[in-house]
Amino acid sequence: MLSERIKHIGVSPTMKIAAKAIAMRAQGIDVVDFSVGEPDFPTPQFIKDAGKQAIDQNITRYTMNAGTMELRKAIAEYLYKEHGVEYDPAKQILVTNGAKQAIFNVIMALISDGDEVIVPAPYWVSYPEMVRLAGGRPVIVETHEENGFRLTPEQLKQNISASTRAFILCNPSNPTGAAYSQDDLMELAKVLEEEEIFIIADEIYSRLVYDNFRFTSFASISAKLKERTILINGFSKAFSMTGWRIGYLAGPKEIVEAANKIQSHSTSNANSISQFAALQALKGPSYEVGRMVAEFQRRRNYVVQRLRAIPDISVTEPQGAFYVFPNISAYFGKEHKGHYIRNSYGLAYYLLREANVVVVPGAAFGSDQHIRISYSASMEQIEKGMKRMAEALRRLKTPTKIKFVQLNNYRTKVPKKAPLESKINYEQREALIAEAEAHLKFNQYFEWNANINGLIIQLRTNSAHLNDFWIENWYPAQLESDLEPHGVIYAVDGVVGREPHAFYHSESSTGLLFNSDYYGALRSLALTLVADLGERLFDLHTVRGFSGDFQGRGFVLIGPRGTQKTPLFYQLLQDENMALHSNDLLFVRFGGGFAAADVAERKFYLPTQHAEYFPALEALFEKCKCENVITNRVDCEYQNCVNAEQCSMDRGAPYCFMASKTSTAMLDPYWIGGMERHVKRIDLQFLFLLTNDPLAEPLKELDAEHALQLLRRGSSSGAAMPGQGKDQPFYNPYLLPHDELRLKQHQERFLRLLQFVKVVQLNTANQTPARLAERLKEMITG
Repeated sequence: MLSERIKHIGVSPTMKIAAKAIAMRAQGIDVVDFSVGEPDFPTPQFIKDAGKQAIDQNITRYTMNAGTMELRKAIAEYLYKEHGVEYDPAKQILVTNGAKQAIFNVIMALISDGDEVIVPAPYWVSYPEMVRLAGGRPVIVETHEENGFRLTPEQLKQNISASTRAFILCNPSNPTGAAYSQDDLMELAKVLEEEEIFIIADEIYSRLVYDNFRFTSFASISAKLKERTILINGFSKAFSMTGWRIGYLAGPKEIVEAANKIQSHSTSNANSISQFAALQALKGPSYEVGRMVAEFQRRRNYVVQRLRAIPDISVTEPQGAFYVFPNISAYFGKEHKGHYIRNSYGLAYYLLREANVVVVPGAAFGSDQHIRISYSASMEQIEKGMKRMAEALRRLKTPTKIKFVQLNNYRTKVPKKAPLESKINYEQREALIAEAEAHLKFNQYFEWNANINGLIIQLRTNSAHLNDFWIENWYPAQLESDLEPHGVIYAVDGVVGREPHAFYHSESSTGLLFNSDYYGALRSLALTLVADLGERLFDLHTVRGFSGDFQGRGFVLIGPRGTQKTPLFYQLLQDENMALHSNDLLFVRFGGGFAAADVAERKFYLPTQHAEYFPALEALFEKCKCENVITNRVDCEYQNCVNAEQCSMDRGAPYCFMASKTSTAMLDPYWIGGMERHVKRIDLQFLFLLTNDPLAEPLKELDAEHALQLLRRGSSSGAAMPGQGKDQPFYNPYLLPHDELRLKQHQERFLRLLQFVKVVQLNTANQTPARLAERLKEMITG
């Protein structure tokens, strides 16, 4: 239903935590909220008066998309007076709906698919997500506490690649409060002057600096770099105008024009009333800002002092913004009343439950060893909150005995299957093999022969992860030195200039996978090769579906998504008389008056979200080798999670098996119930063709001709949500897009299968998995 891009980003953690604090207050709970990223001071009166004046004078209509010329001129004057940088207000300044929109507009204007953006960590939560939305790849560079959380020139240089398009610098930093001196910026500038990289300088906290620190704008460092620097600023923080949603960007004409185009097709101009008020903010007195800075410094000093008095906490004194970022990792592994602290989310949840204090887990900012404390609350609230926090932390003790599960999990760079191209000629095949072999260096080369249903398939790869999962997935094959495998797959990562892509040459049974460390892509290519090779050479018939054995009778469930195939199958597994056969592809042989279906996999490559339907799987997955299990709350992709309000990761769980559709585990099927609950071969007697049609009858036996017609079409229209998928002949994604001759041959094999099985159309509409399972078992037992 949702686009792919939205599936890979989450809700802003800071916004979610702030909403939780508001909800607790609404319940009458005395909460001290250290999560808020906005000043607690009211907007200065003269600015509020300007807003009222705008309403009274009917300044409530659309303005120019880029903002009123008066405001843009005032911004240009401010930037020149404050930082000595000149901008043309007509062409180089864009007024936006807050600084967040300014950053988003710039990223969308600059970043294309595959572009890299360097983001120092800890980072503001939205930077990586915005880059991903634009199709780019955030390159996270960890800064260090001992260096005041400031990026070094060496770190910057080491992370620049041919794909680097931009560098984001938040100065002063949210969440650490780190501020870069002029000397710091000049050292970074030396690196950047040698590169063609844009600098996105987020300077929203530029006026909130302490201890006589002199703020320097990045655009003022170098005339050369000014042409590649986009300044981001606004009125939310320094003028306490967060709800007014007014910000701006200043930069090169081409970038500003592009950002202006994007804004014209999203929100159009910023609020006209806010623009008029912002104009008066720049023209009016600045004593309110000075008073706010003095008070923030007093609060910062108090919070830092109290934190340093708490045992085992280290804290770097911030020079700007209104956040402290203490290291609380010494409390990991401790507990109180059964609440174990495993990470920053666990500690944040503990403080919320035990002390009614709201903080933001450091993991939300890319640094799990810390928490963020905002001192933009009254001194009374700060004193109360710090006292509660110190008392709650004092109650945490090292347990005498505790068991932590260390998940064997690998996160892939590419979390999806690679597109497959199967119509390549022999010359192309030779060129691709030569390219692959050039990247298979002797010191990073893995080779393994797998026996996949009697076919020997050899993997040649430079990926330790792919080799590891390949060995887990299949039975090993011994191959004499003078014999050739039936098929060969090259899986090569790190090929410069290539997107993730798979190729298959049918005549030579050769597969190639470039620049994907996702095992799902390799396994899919392997099954495609085996299905093709088996049908061509050994008259093997491949059927894709969930299969099992009930009281000695084999069955398979086939159908499109949205027909409850997965929940139905796991409902069937609840019955002790049911044995698991395959969760994906079966290989059928005919002879002796029956159709024998074999499963080729030694271990099943199983989506961990299946634990939703079969909860016993969760404990088994903890013992498996896993891929792409989410271990950070901010990476959760499960949009419709029923446990969202009681998320285990919000409470400190180290991982979640439900949080991603690409999360998988390599499960030994015998673990589900022992030798009696898994069979390698079944006598296939029933084929259940699933559909979801509210108007059709629940069960309908089909003759061979009708069944074959439905299977050949492979229509997705029988699903609960038609249009969400595409028609797939025989519901088998491992069949190559062959010509009509090959599809006809597959159809003939299905026709042969239908002589041995009873075909029943099972309508899953308006029926629970439990009721469907009973109907199916009744049909099998006759």
